[in-house]
Amino acid sequence: MNRPIQALIALAFVSVLAVPILGPHPALAVEKKAAPARKGSEKPPEQKPEQKPGESHLGRFGEWDVFAATEAKAKTCYMATIARSDSTKREKAYVLVMHRPAQKALGVVSVTAPGPLKDKSEGEAEIGGEKFPLYTSARTPDTAWSFDDAKLLQAMLKGSAMVVRTTPAKGNAAADNYSLDGISKAYAEMNKACGVK
Repeated sequence: MNRPIQALIALAFVSVLAVPILGPHPALAVEKKAAPARKGSEKPPEQKPEQKPGESHLGRFGEWDVFAATEAKAKTCYMATIARSDSTKREKAYVLVMHRPAQKALGVVSVTAPGPLKDKSEGEAEIGGEKFPLYTSARTPDTAWSFDDAKLLQAMLKGSAMVVRTTPAKGNAAADNYSLDGISKAYAEMNKACGVK
């Protein structure tokens, strides 16, 4: 993981913990930068993620990163991925799946856009031809939430790719493509970190 992504993860994690459990959970902002060209099979140097006190980067699984943090003795675990580079030419959107066991909030799925979404608009996630409705909330204007987290999450775990369609407050409707490569291993790691079976 490169430094710009680490810095955004650290910054965004504060907002993840700041939203009350009764409301939607905001997502993690990450941005991919183009990797420098490498010769042959040369591997990029491993970079340890920057960490805030009580926060840990548990690893990268395919296209998904897994994190855990503790605040006020309550553990939060989450995994995130950003939209693929073939998505629309704008800042990247990202998907976050979160566990907050102390609040009995498990497998909460959210999609965060690079800017505010149209008020009271609905979006959709599509996996293998099956569509899952998303809703927006005035409390988190740049985030869409799943109406049925469990159903969407199960489809994500079985799928290979996902398209998310949302309507920005300004501009045209957007469609973002996500790879689901590595999501099952990332989910298992997140469950292990938060003691979820």
